[in-house]
Amino acid sequence: MTRPGWVANELNAYSLLPAGTQADISQFNYADAQDLVLAAGAVTAGSGVILALTEALKYDILAGQILDFGDGELFTLEQRAKRGDTTMVGTLAANAEGGESYTYSVSCGRTVGEFVGRTLVERTAGTGFGVADAAGDDELYLVAFQNEYAEQDAGITLLRHNCVIYENKLPGWADYNAATQAKIRELYQCITYPA
Repeated sequence: MTRPGWVANELNAYSLLPAGTQADISQFNYADAQDLVLAAGAVTAGSGVILALTEALKYDILAGQILDFGDGELFTLEQRAKRGDTTMVGTLAANAEGGESYTYSVSCGRTVGEFVGRTLVERTAGTGFGVADAAGDDELYLVAFQNEYAEQDAGITLLRHNCVIYENKLPGWADYNAATQAKIRELYQCITYPA
């Protein structure tokens, strides 16, 4: 129970909700996920098709892997795509357009984010916490301990409201939109860690 660097309070029964909370892992990305986004332009279906990407690959993708860009646009790699490549060669089942994307992951491990939420309807149905929606969720909490193995164990521990946190040390803080940052500041006592 090592206290994360962004939590100012001691972690105990007064700062943590009772155990037994679960995450809905289907709402979270894989830890090593990469969005493969097609570069601008139309691509005609067929074999030996070269798909250009907007960013270089972070991981190798083996030949035979099927990538689903949506609307029947299945792309089967005919040869291995290597880390750093910006193109892939394979068979495209249907015409594709630039901007379409597929999220690819090497592993099967999903990471639960720091800020989670759910509606009361979801709570009644027994649905776990998912990615927080500051405007639409009824229950919103920060996750006290990072769960990087949610596929094996979806359990999470939630930090009680009104605890003191260092907002500038909270992972992903700068990436949250203004509404999400405002909601976290409403639910928790936010201060900044001295530089």
